[in-house]
Amino acid sequence: MMNTATHTHLVSGLPIKKTLKYFCLLFLAILLSSCSQSKEVFTVPFVAETNPVGTEGDAADDPWIDTKNQIIWGTDKRAGFYQYSLDGTELDFKAVGAVNNIDGRVTDEFYCVVNSNRTFHTLDYACLNLLLEEEYSGSLEAGMNVYGVCMGIINNKPVAILTEEEGVNIQYWDLLNEEIISTFDITADESNVSPAGNEAEGCVFDDEQKRIFISREGSNGILKAYDAETLGFIKAIDSRQGLINGDPEGIAIYKTNETEGFIIVSSQGDNTFNMYDRKAPFLYQGSFMIEGVEDTDGIDVTHLQIGDYPAGILVVQDGKNSPNNQNFKIVDMDEVLKKKALNPGSTK
Repeated sequence: MMNTATHTHLVSGLPIKKTLKYFCLLFLAILLSSCSQSKEVFTVPFVAETNPVGTEGDAADDPWIDTKNQIIWGTDKRAGFYQYSLDGTELDFKAVGAVNNIDGRVTDEFYCVVNSNRTFHTLDYACLNLLLEEEYSGSLEAGMNVYGVCMGIINNKPVAILTEEEGVNIQYWDLLNEEIISTFDITADESNVSPAGNEAEGCVFDDEQKRIFISREGSNGILKAYDAETLGFIKAIDSRQGLINGDPEGIAIYKTNETEGFIIVSSQGDNTFNMYDRKAPFLYQGSFMIEGVEDTDGIDVTHLQIGDYPAGILVVQDGKNSPNNQNFKIVDMDEVLKKKALNPGSTK
């Protein structure tokens, strides 16, 4: 006879307490799954590729699409930078040091190029005022180990963001006056974050919306948005806890008009490129892969017609390109737009 004072009720062979705990955990898992975003990925081909860089190992890093001269600039972060034709043919190489990142702007008034030089720890720039026919150039000492760089034209002024290698400092430069406007900490909005390994590299200006998007690497891998005038923190758009796998690396903006379009971010850990609405609250719009491309660092994109590409091109660093040295791949943005329309992604 069972002792009613001490017996345990059984349900399918499990004690009631364990059964209730099991169903509670199951319900919680289902609830969290229904609230989370799923990564929707399509694949596009590349239409051309550059000659491999001359340095073995992890060397190619960051491209810039020069729409004025109809060429592509690409860095060898151990040796200098290249210029390529739109079919990927090498046109020139400048051995100017360990150039990590490169960026530029082409407007009716300015033609500018900037790079971060890790050999000399400088922000190197050259700007031509097309209206006044004035040239500006220099190598600006950063006073820190430089890493990533990007530039924009904000309130008709060429400005640049320069990031710190193995550190959390971000410098905001006025290029023509050759002075730092402000310095801020990329982790200031977070808590209990060590500077080591949590540096920022990828960044891009949205000149029209007056915003800056910066990718912080390291433990959380966060894509952040800032106000380009005040440097006020706007929000963390995504992270490793969301749809970014590994480090968020290169960032670029594809514009469909003055205010609309989408941000493209290299999600390096799963070889995908995430897309987010250009306008706040920067909703996720899907992801894509590029056939044969892996471990991408820097990227750049243009919406302008260039060469035989009416919808523009996307240029990405290929971190593998086996069995050759690393190089850059060129994608017809018309292919991305067509497949994006068929795979609209999530709007959560």
